[in-house]
Amino acid sequence: MNNGLSILLWSCIVAATTSCLGQDSTTHQTLFPSGVSARVGVEYFAIRDEHISEQKYAGSSSYAAFFWSRFHETYGFRLGMTYQKASHIKNYNISAEVTQGTFDVVNLYPVGIWDLFGKKAFVYLGPSAEVFMYYWRQNIAQNTDASPNVYQSGAWLFSLGARVEMFLPFTMGFQLEGALQVSLLSLGGGTGNETNNSTPITLLSAFAGFRGCGEIACRYYVLTGVSVAAGYRLDVTRINSWNEVLSSSDNAFASLSCHF
Repeated sequence: MNNGLSILLWSCIVAATTSCLGQDSTTHQTLFPSGVSARVGVEYFAIRDEHISEQKYAGSSSYAAFFWSRFHETYGFRLGMTYQKASHIKNYNISAEVTQGTFDVVNLYPVGIWDLFGKKAFVYLGPSAEVFMYYWRQNIAQNTDASPNVYQSGAWLFSLGARVEMFLPFTMGFQLEGALQVSLLSLGGGTGNETNNSTPITLLSAFAGFRGCGEIACRYYVLTGVSVAAGYRLDVTRINSWNEVLSSSDNAFASLSCHF
């Protein structure tokens, strides 16, 4: 009798401290993908830089990224780096090489739970900071007497903005994710002005120097600490100050993440 009572009491204690399958233990913290993530992708890249040409150059490009994220007591924190290289974008028979890179810091705060497709969607919102660098080089024979700026162009932006993310968990370890990030105010500089010299630091509004990206992906948790994802990302850059630059890239990517 005493043994049976002891087993019953022990079972009640374990049941009270263990999440049952019928309970909804999903929270903003459990959904946030803390850990490290590596991403690779292929993209279609299009750009017009009026310092080089008023015509559009376009072609395929490669994409790689690395992220580190962690959820603190009340908010999520993420560091990210991206690298894009288009070796042979073309305008008719003239080709060019374009390299872009970013470094991002984002804080994300839970702002609520929405009903979407009959399921709970967890939403985060917070400030973002991004350093963006861009370099263009023409793949043509160059006149040694001409200024190198005739054949190349570059720019950099330090932008402050906002980012919103949404996570929609499904069954069987699948999770739908979406994000949107835009710049609101930037400091920038680069080549391509009327004197063909580098432009000093310039304060730019969102109309004169804009960076934005949006992405959607489906994540699958292979194990508790490992997940894979595949998705689509759109990047847009617009500079309308010392030089006019407009670029966009359509990116299909896959990623591998380790969570801790």
